[in-house]
Amino acid sequence: MLSLSANPDFTTLTNTKITNPYYDLDAFGEQTEVWGKEALDQMIENVLLTEPFERLFNLAYGSPLYLLLFENFSQADELMPRVFDTIEYWVPIKIDRGNADIVKDEFNHVITFKIPYISNDGLIQGIFARRIRK
Repeated sequence: MLSLSANPDFTTLTNTKITNPYYDLDAFGEQTEVWGKEALDQMIENVLLTEPFERLFNLAYGSPLYLLLFENFSQADELMPRVFDTIEYWVPIKIDRGNADIVKDEFNHVITFKIPYISNDGLIQGIFARRIRK
């Protein structure tokens, strides 16, 4: 970020333009901002961990993943396409569903994700790899 003294009259705003559209605040507070693949991974995790109706002013935000963690793992195969659809709706990515790997540990109520994705503009490729538990 430029200091105010470097551009006091805001005439050269093109020099301060951020070209990376994938930005988020750091959820863990270690940094103040995250960019690129880290921001996309954090957005995916936020969607997965938010239950529908949890956000008061955005009730549609969230995924049906909690149904697996707290209810019945036998629904996993029919529920995962809805989870992927929800991620793609809220996060600007396209998931490679054919190569996605979901490992379910019913005894411990844990789901391990390895979800390959590409950003909608094609500039960032990554694999979302996390263990999510009850």
